[in-house]
Amino acid sequence: MPLSAAATLAREVIAPCPRNTPALTRAEAETLLAQIPNWTLSADGTMLMRSCVLPDFANAYALVERIAALAEAADHHPDIAFGWGYVRLTLQTHSIGGLHRNDFIMAARIETLPH
Repeated sequence: MPLSAAATLAREVIAPCPRNTPALTRAEAETLLAQIPNWTLSADGTMLMRSCVLPDFANAYALVERIAALAEAADHHPDIAFGWGYVRLTLQTHSIGGLHRNDFIMAARIETLPH
């Protein structure tokens, strides 16, 4: 069975991103965004965002723990806000002030986790 676009993206390597790397253009970001349909772009196109609704605080916390472990292993960390029944994620490559392919790879990897 062929892999989904998100699963294929999730298998890519998260590579080091030097500070002089240009951020993705909005058009480039929108092309990659099509592979991770649960995510949206910020209005200015510099961040990926996703909200998850969960049944309670314990499930939200458990998802945050799974995301944190994944992020540590990849050395690519989302900003995470959570509380009773929700998790909000934001991805951006801060060193370049915008989005890099790594952000989309990390988003795709997060999508592989049970929500």
